[in-house]
Amino acid sequence: MKNIMTVAILLAVIFAANAQAPQQPLREPGGKGEKIEALRIAFISQQLNLTPPEAQKFWPVYNQFNGDMKTLRQNFKMDANGQLTADQQLDFEQKKLDLKKKYKSQYEAAIGKDKVNQLYNLEKQFHDKLKEMRDQRQQNGNGQHGGGKQGGRF
Repeated sequence: MKNIMTVAILLAVIFAANAQAPQQPLREPGGKGEKIEALRIAFISQQLNLTPPEAQKFWPVYNQFNGDMKTLRQNFKMDANGQLTADQQLDFEQKKLDLKKKYKSQYEAAIGKDKVNQLYNLEKQFHDKLKEMRDQRQQNGNGQHGGGKQGGRF
């Protein structure tokens, strides 16, 4: 029941976020990634309560950050078991941190320090909620199409 309420709230947020629509998501049209990206955008829009000028400055920076993160992920090749070596993991985490530091000042210029602090917490909350929903689907036997590998991306 809790998951149904969460999904309903997230879907309602998607419709509310249309007033602050950012650029196109960085995912394949119609795919699962696009749906998740739409949920993320709606969640962040609703939780940050961006003003129109803030949204106009924030979303291009956010989309560029996500594009840089996608490129970073693509630059790391996994082994046959779908794993990174310890050195690769450390290198990835450092580069990810460097990107976050690079974009922090741009975010602050767009939405201010308080909302940037909130943004970083919201990203974690969103990922935690996605993982919880995926785990719940798998427990209910509805997650058969996902390949069975737990843990998601980096």
